[in-house]
Amino acid sequence: MHGNTVSLIGLGLLGGSLGKAMLEGGLAKRVLGLVRREESIQQAQEAGIVHQAYLEPQEAVQEADLIILCTPVLQIPALMEKMLPHLRPGTLVTDVGSVKRELVDHLEPLLTSAGCIYIGSHPMAGSERHGLEHADPNLFLGATCVITPTATSPDASVQTIMQFWESVGGQPLIMEAAQHDQWVAHASHLPHAVAAMLAWRTLDSAQGALQAELCSTGFRDTTRVASGSPEMWADILISNRSAIGQSLHSHQKQCAELKQWLENNDRASILQWLAESKMRRDQWLESYSKRQQTMKGPRPPARK
Repeated sequence: MHGNTVSLIGLGLLGGSLGKAMLEGGLAKRVLGLVRREESIQQAQEAGIVHQAYLEPQEAVQEADLIILCTPVLQIPALMEKMLPHLRPGTLVTDVGSVKRELVDHLEPLLTSAGCIYIGSHPMAGSERHGLEHADPNLFLGATCVITPTATSPDASVQTIMQFWESVGGQPLIMEAAQHDQWVAHASHLPHAVAAMLAWRTLDSAQGALQAELCSTGFRDTTRVASGSPEMWADILISNRSAIGQSLHSHQKQCAELKQWLENNDRASILQWLAESKMRRDQWLESYSKRQQTMKGPRPPARK
């Protein structure tokens, strides 16, 4: 992307981290950003996240070669329609949304009609922190970055999006949007909902003051993601409600099995279940750690 202008629509954790990675790596001639508050303009520029930030969408996108949508997913369609008249023909648009099928179905024909190109993305990276003050240029190092082209997506544009994610340290993975939404419901969305359930129920004041005193590192680690942005996660859960509902149904059956084992004092079944769960996580963690170690290292020097 070196030599081009990239516009980041939304400068929260993901958008801010992309901006920092691009500026530090010299990955674009200009990096522009859209913010919601006037005080964020100076903050983003002084933090080295963008060269210039704007409050008005048309100002942020009218010179862009690549636009990356980094707002909560339910805000994207209306925002894109507002920006559409100000895009140059041939502008390439992607996003970081955690739900893909609805965005692909809406944005691809919309942008095609304007002579532009939309290809969905989802970097599997983030944290419970949010806001541009937490921007991290290394956030995407070693992260799987899903790309969801369709049968009509230009090959050259798909390659450009793949190269972009590689340039910030990610590992591109091509996948159909609907399949992505099913898998990410299990891997990301339901875990967040479960963490929220645990935090909501366990820390309910009706449980009594001493309940919170008994919560320690296990509770902290299990519920970490419940501290994420409520606005962002409400949009994600609503947008992927069908796949998350299916995942909930599957886990409800497992909850019923555990309840039955407990009622029957069935230690053998519980032990087998726990051992199998431990083995599966340990194998995944080993593979994940190796991938992270392979990818992480010193960032390339900024291009002159």
